[in-house]
Amino acid sequence: MKRSAAFVALLMVAGMAHAENGLSLGVGVDYSSGDYGSETTTKILSVPLSARYNTGDWSFKASLPWMRVEGDANVVPGLGLIENLNPIGRGRGNSGGGGTTGAPTSGTTSGVGDLRLSATYAIPMQGAWGVDLTANAKIATADEDKGLGTGANDYGAAVDVYRSVGETTTLFGGVGYTALGDSDYIEVDSVLNGNVGVSQKVGANSVGVMYDYREPTSDASDDRSEVTGFFSFPTSDTGKMQLYATKGLTDGSPEWGAGLSFTAGF
Repeated sequence: MKRSAAFVALLMVAGMAHAENGLSLGVGVDYSSGDYGSETTTKILSVPLSARYNTGDWSFKASLPWMRVEGDANVVPGLGLIENLNPIGRGRGNSGGGGTTGAPTSGTTSGVGDLRLSATYAIPMQGAWGVDLTANAKIATADEDKGLGTGANDYGAAVDVYRSVGETTTLFGGVGYTALGDSDYIEVDSVLNGNVGVSQKVGANSVGVMYDYREPTSDASDDRSEVTGFFSFPTSDTGKMQLYATKGLTDGSPEWGAGLSFTAGF
């Protein structure tokens, strides 16, 4: 399951709730592999392009990936294993008709993924605490016939809390709710999610770990539970590179995943 733009963004800003004003652009590579409770291993490669604009206490973000997915037609990026009744889905003859929800049940395809948008307000606070309020949306730009998305929009909200401990350590955590949209072929449930983690500065670099949990997206899926370690370092006065690796703890997560992302301010 592809990690969302919001997930990666949270790692990038852990301990940096109030970023510099202006525009920043980013690019990344994310790869994951897992069976999600099915009999087939699904491999997902994502190359997201992102933009972020900070102004005062507000931050606006957008991300759009190119994706390549190989595996079970019932595994949808961002959701995991669901019941996908699309007769021309991935591996079912998605060139246009003649397919069935039976065999073949897996295949390989690529294309543009879903567009993700968010607006975050950092509540002005004194001292070591920081609180961010975020509204987000997933716009269904991915091709549902290729199994790259559900073909429906999602909308959500989240609250993230940061706490500085000394000059080098930041504790962070958050909760969110997402109203997942149903399409003609896929029915999903709205879900709650939560995360908690710690980031430690080591000179100009940062290293940390994060635990992420999400409820099952449908009766066919398992809950998502995974641990991610990350390391970031500056590449210039305005640029930053981050590396991360993830271990899934349930069938709702990939067995493992890894990626890198680069952002630069202007």
